[in-house]
Amino acid sequence: MLRRCLLLLSMLIALPVFAGPELRVVSSVNPLHLLVAEIGGDAIDAVLLQSPQISPHDLQLKPSDMEVLERADLILWFGPVLETNLRRPIRRYKQAVALFPDAQSGKDDAHFWLDAAIMQDLARRVARMLSEQLPSRSAYFHANAARFVTALRHYDKQLMAVFSRLGASPYLLLHDGFERFEAHYGLEGGQALMTGDDRLPGARHLVELRRQIQNGEFACVFREPQYPGAMLRTLTDGVDVTVIELDPMGLNSEAAEGFLGLYRRLGEAFLQCFQKSTDRSAA
Repeated sequence: MLRRCLLLLSMLIALPVFAGPELRVVSSVNPLHLLVAEIGGDAIDAVLLQSPQISPHDLQLKPSDMEVLERADLILWFGPVLETNLRRPIRRYKQAVALFPDAQSGKDDAHFWLDAAIMQDLARRVARMLSEQLPSRSAYFHANAARFVTALRHYDKQLMAVFSRLGASPYLLLHDGFERFEAHYGLEGGQALMTGDDRLPGARHLVELRRQIQNGEFACVFREPQYPGAMLRTLTDGVDVTVIELDPMGLNSEAAEGFLGLYRRLGEAFLQCFQKSTDRSAA
């Protein structure tokens, strides 16, 4: 009996131990996190550094955030043009990679994830970086990237065709962070309430924008969940104008939908705006 117990114990010890993910990858903002989680799958522990409720321009690292970065095997961020406040503290982490380190403030729109072509290339690049960290799962990472690229490319072509058919109508944005999306689809007519550095507009500009809204010069006004709604209400209260949520950070996107879910919601928001304008013109 004792010999049988010892044999059973030795067999249990010899069994392989299935640990959790071997690679801990921290992403600075939610759109990047969704992409990394999709490419890494169950082979990595994908961690989001910043809540999507906060604008990436406003990120301030807390002691708990520093601990998260310390424990990371790989840290991915878009770069100092977007996450301005990460520029200095992130230097201490050798495992940190700025995906667009050479982008120049004022010359490049830092919202890189709003360009479907860039995100297809970035998916392949993330797969390569994860493969360097974990070569045994390289085929898995590249297969996930290929599947993601195929799905995004398919939706991108669909969206391009519908935009071409509907045509763009003038609209008002809370801030001018959609230049890459607009350029990718050839959209014109967007006007922004705030500049790229999120400076609040002056009273004269607010009065002019409200006049334009009252005159029906915008097909819709986009609101963003990352920004307080008080200023938008000042512009739209008592005015018959369509207000549509535009969520570039994916605050209200389901994690299971991944990055493509975030991108689809953006496309659908613009389509809703343009479709309402088309319906109004046809009436």
